[in-house]
Amino acid sequence: MIRRNPFKTPSKPTRICDHPECEEAGICRAPKDRSLRDYYWFCQKHAAEYNKNWDFYLGLSADEIEEHWKNDITWQRPTWKLGHGKTPRTDKMKDSFGVFEEVGLGMDGKHTPPTKPQSNFEKKYVQAAEFMELTIPFSKADLKRQYKKLAKKYHPDTAGTDTKEAAKLFKKLTDAYKYLTERTPD
Repeated sequence: MIRRNPFKTPSKPTRICDHPECEEAGICRAPKDRSLRDYYWFCQKHAAEYNKNWDFYLGLSADEIEEHWKNDITWQRPTWKLGHGKTPRTDKMKDSFGVFEEVGLGMDGKHTPPTKPQSNFEKKYVQAAEFMELTIPFSKADLKRQYKKLAKKYHPDTAGTDTKEAAKLFKKLTDAYKYLTERTPD
């Protein structure tokens, strides 16, 4: 087995600096043009000199430079506005988590706006507001006023004959009030 000394520098460089009249090793790569496909190989001194004077946008107009910058945002790849162009082929996809339904795409790929609340929080909030006969949005003052009105209606002492049913409705009213109070801004 032949071992090489990692600290020993090779006697001859593999590349010579591309700067005329320079015999040092060409260890630094520098692009020849904007295509970035062909390179010069310079020593460190000449690479620093070259980089100091090199201008990527040399010869381009302001509009061409701006267009290049815009394309660089997406890595020189074409893009389309969201919601335009081809709709995804959702009919061939398995939607275990209901993502397409949540964003309004049915499994047939057609856009159908969601008709139900998109999360359990929204669903419970809407149900509580409906039970308290409130329309969203409402203030805490509206909530309190409606609670007082419905508390008189559902309280077991004032409800009339069926006290068990009235007690259930009053408990549901109290729970809805607490839930909405915590989540309604002032």
